Amino acid sequence: MTELLKSTDYVDVYRMSRDKRKIEGKVKVGDMKRLAETASNHDDIFDYVITGMTGKLGWSGAIMELHGKVAVPCNRCNNPVDVPIDREVVFRFAKSEEEADTIPIEEDDDTEVVVGSEKLNVMDWIEEEIILSIPLVPSHDYACLDKEKLNKDDEPLEKVNPFAKLKGMKFNK
Repeated sequence: MTELLKSTDYVDVYRMSRDKRKIEGKVKVGDMKRLAETASNHDDIFDYVITGMTGKLGWSGAIMELHGKVAVPCNRCNNPVDVPIDREVVFRFAKSEEEADTIPIEEDDDTEVVVGSEKLNVMDWIEEEIILSIPLVPSHDYACLDKEKLNKDDEPLEKVNPFAKLKGMKFNK
């Protein structure tokens, strides 16, 4: 088994880009603090591959591939829903915020511009991309059923109108 990524693992993105270095491994959801706050299953594991590259005009960059799933609460029923994430992101590294702000953004370009570092925390970088990949309103693909309202046959129980008794009382004075 591949050793899990640690929160103390750093990379020099400029060297990785220049050398076209590849880093890959696994990261556990429970080891990512912000993601673990909302995740229902901390044992879920993501595979990642980050490959350094240099753009056509000489800029530093990388391609990140993420594959895995994260269980988060459903927005309708609050039960866990697995959100599969299979994502490939292209990054362009800027030396500063000012430089990042001057890089033109083209409509058909999916490249993300980030301020690079000689000591970038890999786990934080991966965690950020996973969080950005989770839908704003995660929900099941099917109509959510309240498990407490199911009978033995897993059929929804008939809803009882709370005002039904009032109807009978209306004329009984």
